[in-house]
Amino acid sequence: MKMKKFLYIAATALLLASCTEDFKDWAEPQSNPQGEVITFGNGSVTPVNTIDFAVETGERVKVCDIIAPSTSDTTYIPQYHIFLNGQGFVLSEDGTINAQELKDYVISLYGKAPEPRVFNAQVEWLMTNGTTGTTIKSEPFELTVILEPIAKPDLWYLVGSCIGDGSWGNEQAKIGISLIPMYTEAEDFTVLTYAGYFPAGQGFKLIHTPGSWDEQWGATADGTFVKNDGGSTDIKMAADGYYLITYDMSAETLTITPYDGEVLAFSSMGMPGDYQGWDAGGTLMTPMSTVVENHDWIMRNVTYDNTELKFAGDGGWGHNWGSTQFPVGTGVQNGANIPIEAGTYTVVFNDILGKYYFISMQ
Repeated sequence: MKMKKFLYIAATALLLASCTEDFKDWAEPQSNPQGEVITFGNGSVTPVNTIDFAVETGERVKVCDIIAPSTSDTTYIPQYHIFLNGQGFVLSEDGTINAQELKDYVISLYGKAPEPRVFNAQVEWLMTNGTTGTTIKSEPFELTVILEPIAKPDLWYLVGSCIGDGSWGNEQAKIGISLIPMYTEAEDFTVLTYAGYFPAGQGFKLIHTPGSWDEQWGATADGTFVKNDGGSTDIKMAADGYYLITYDMSAETLTITPYDGEVLAFSSMGMPGDYQGWDAGGTLMTPMSTVVENHDWIMRNVTYDNTELKFAGDGGWGHNWGSTQFPVGTGVQNGANIPIEAGTYTVVFNDILGKYYFISMQ
C-alpha cells in the first residue's frame, strides 16, 4: 500500500511539474525577482539571486533554500542537483554547493575577471530507493555569480632572441635579464600588455612560469598565435618597429599591433622620492634589454618605509611619471607622487606605456 500511495503522489507531482514548463527552451529562461518562491512538485525553491565571492569565503556557498516535495514512503531518499547552463552540481539539502567547483566552472567559461555572470539555473529533485525513483525539476530561474577580485597580477613573460639579453634563458633568476614581464592595469588584472622595439624576423615567445615551457604562446607556420601548442614556433614581426602586445586572459586572445604613440629612448631611469631627497639622478634602475633598444627597467629587492616616489628619465624632471596607484599602476607625465607602502619589492617599469609593478618580496 505504501508503494501505491507513493506512486500516486509521484505521478501527481510529475503532472504539476509538467505544468510549470520543466522543458522550456533555455534560450527563453524565466526570470525571477529576488526572493520569489519557485515551485517544484509540492515543494519549492527560493533562489539566492547573486553569489559574490568577494563576500563568500567558505568551502560551500548557498544557491537556494529548499522545501522538499513530500512523500509518505521513508524508504525513498532524496537527492538534489542544480544545473547552471546545463552543468550539474551536487546540491545539499541546505541549498549549498561546493564553492571551488562553482568558481572553476565560471573561470572555464569566462576567465577570472570579477564581472557578473548570469546563469540559467534549475533545481532537480530525485527520489529513489535504489531500485525505482522519480525526478522533478523546478522552473528555471537566473543565478548571478561574481568571482572575487584577483589578489595580485598573474604575470606572463617575454623571452627570445630579441628580448632582454637574447639568451632564451627562462629560469627564475633570469627575470629582468632574459625574461621581461608584461604589465597590467590596476583596475583589471586579466589583461596584460607590453610595448617595445622588435626587429623583423627575430623570434620570441610568451611563457607563464619561469623555469617551465609548459604554458606558452607561440605561432603556427601561417603566423596564427596559439597557446600550449607543442608544434608552435617563435613569434616574429614582419617589419622593424615598435609594437603593442596584448594578452586578454579572460578571452584567451593574443593580439600584436604596431604602437603608434610617441616613443623616447632614455639612457637612465631613476626612482626619486621623499626617501632620498627627490634626487632625480639618484637611485637608478637597471635596463633589462641589451640586444635591442631598451624600454624596460628593474630595481631588485629594494626596501622602503612608507614613502612617495616617481620615475624620472635621464637624471632630470623633464620626463617623469607619477600616479596615485600602488602596487600596480600607469604613470603619466607630471603625475601625482606614487604612494609606497613599507616593504621590500622588486620594481619593474616600462617607459613607453608608463606601466609599473612593485612586486612584493615578502
